[in-house]
Amino acid sequence: MAKITDILNRSRIFSYSFEVTPDIPEEEINNLNVEPSFFSVTWHAKIHQNEHLDIGPLRIAKFLRSKEKDVLLHLSCDLLKKEFLLRVLLLLQKINVRNLLIILGEYYNPETSDFKDSSELIKCVREHTGSYFCIGIAGLPNCNDDKLMTLKEKVRVGADFILTQAFFEANIYNTFVHRCAKIGIKVPIIPGIFYFETYTAFSGFINKCDIKVSENILGYIKNNPSQEIIGRDIVKQLILDIKGEKFYHFHFFTMNKLGVICDFLY
Repeated sequence: MAKITDILNRSRIFSYSFEVTPDIPEEEINNLNVEPSFFSVTWHAKIHQNEHLDIGPLRIAKFLRSKEKDVLLHLSCDLLKKEFLLRVLLLLQKINVRNLLIILGEYYNPETSDFKDSSELIKCVREHTGSYFCIGIAGLPNCNDDKLMTLKEKVRVGADFILTQAFFEANIYNTFVHRCAKIGIKVPIIPGIFYFETYTAFSGFINKCDIKVSENILGYIKNNPSQEIIGRDIVKQLILDIKGEKFYHFHFFTMNKLGVICDFLY
């Protein structure tokens, strides 16, 4: 199984990956007529409570590996104890999953975790597994300088790449990449993409994920009667603009609507 950094190093033309949640039906993946470079699988600790290994994220990771798909498994500090973490890491090594996206987790409470932040979790993974895992971290393109320095610390202790939150204007990504480079962050920065067909889908996503969008984009989408075409045009132009900066891989937050994304791609 490939590491994400190796996949990115091979990407000299347009490539893409899909984020899915653990409840995606297996037939959705079986019926795909495209071949993403990898699938990322989300982790929702408050649902499964990190109590045992027969949980949604690990089940879908096993299924994807049975199909010889490359997997990026999310792993959050939320409700995470070191003993459970080590069991998860051992299982992932057995099924040849080599990529992790380490995050803090929604509504994280440090009193219920053995890890006070993502940096501590990254250090623990490195301590027990060395360079086996390729570790990613989430990046907010519009983050303040303090958050940017936190990203730098995560890279210093072992993160190999950054995966951004979704955005809709290429200058946001380009500015973020420039700010990272300016303070010495040299790892690859994968742009996160959300493709939408309606204003309702668009507004629901940005509200749920607390994404800042310019008034120009908001007005342009909301006031256009052909919203599906507008969504397609905005995302297509976004990808073209970033490819113009010589980065070719894009990660789609699919919301498990794989067919919709496939229709957009082809």
